[in-house]
Amino acid sequence: MAYVSMTGFRPKGIARLPMFWWRTVRSFMQARRAPGNLLTTGRIVGGVHHTMTAWSDLASMRGFVASGAHLAAMKNFRKLGTGTVFGYSCDEIPDWDTVYALWKLHGREV
Repeated sequence: MAYVSMTGFRPKGIARLPMFWWRTVRSFMQARRAPGNLLTTGRIVGGVHHTMTAWSDLASMRGFVASGAHLAAMKNFRKLGTGTVFGYSCDEIPDWDTVYALWKLHGREV
């Protein structure tokens, strides 16, 4: 069993990009080292910056979200842009296109 999460983030403009990227790189590094992380990847689609992570369980993902660089990024989230998230449990890690399609259908704004 795994827990997969996708976030799509749209920065509020070019002036916000340096801070966005600084926080993104730090959060990405944290995710890759986090207990229970199985996959961390990202893509830009239509100007939206996406991350897809897979975790051994929901508790591992929640531990990551509530700590370190990711927590700091979340505290500045609304200053930097807007985003949509989607996560779900699955038996095996799906491919990017599958998660992206589900994110488009079921994502919720944060």
